[in-house]
Amino acid sequence: MINLAPDKANVFREMYRAIRPGGRFTVSDIVADQTVPNYLIHDKEKWGDCLSGALPAWDYLAGLVQAGFLGVRQIKFSPWRVIDGIHFCSLTLTGYKLPGTVESNGVQFATLLGPFSRAVDELGQTYHRGKPEPVTARTAQLLKTPPFDRVFLLSEAPVSLATTDERLVAILPAEAPCVWKGHFAIFTGPFAEVEDDDHHVYRRGVPLEICSKTLDVLESGPHSQHFAILNRASEAVAGEAVSCAPGGSCC
Repeated sequence: MINLAPDKANVFREMYRAIRPGGRFTVSDIVADQTVPNYLIHDKEKWGDCLSGALPAWDYLAGLVQAGFLGVRQIKFSPWRVIDGIHFCSLTLTGYKLPGTVESNGVQFATLLGPFSRAVDELGQTYHRGKPEPVTARTAQLLKTPPFDRVFLLSEAPVSLATTDERLVAILPAEAPCVWKGHFAIFTGPFAEVEDDDHHVYRRGVPLEICSKTLDVLESGPHSQHFAILNRASEAVAGEAVSCAPGGSCC
């Protein structure tokens, strides 16, 4: 496991060096939902259990991108152990090492289809659903790979899509009060940041507390493959239903 290595950044760099251009990696490891404190880091027994060396999810994902990989995303997620309120999870990830040189393929624009209303890619470019954005040949090559090929329309000329276009994917929460049950969402998709249709902003690897309505949205349909969901409540929550934002909208 990579989390047993003291210098994980160097491991990520060596992974990138060893993989051929145009190839990809797949790795399973243990990550944490927060920074592991020193008393656990220096616990030799916990090192042997693959706990003390676990990086926070945001650092692990960022480390892979900093090494040069793109399209880094979750394949599988499962909760593992909880120690002193720190959630340790098993996360399987994949990502691409693009070729060093990319020939023009005719694609010059990318239009985000959803399910996010806004997304920022790993190179810092922002996309808004239905609005074409100019892209480089390198970005276009990445957007042709899974899962980007399902969330973008690539074209030689700019293509704007009306909000009624059936190719667009928008998912709104139910129009009802919600309940806070201790759930947190960790975005593990192939973007640096995304925004849903109820204006929640998710930064990759960073836990965000969500209500029951948002939980239903993220666990259904196309959102589910991009999120790891965990519950930090140590006991059953008996909270009443509330309108968690002015006007009765979701959090």
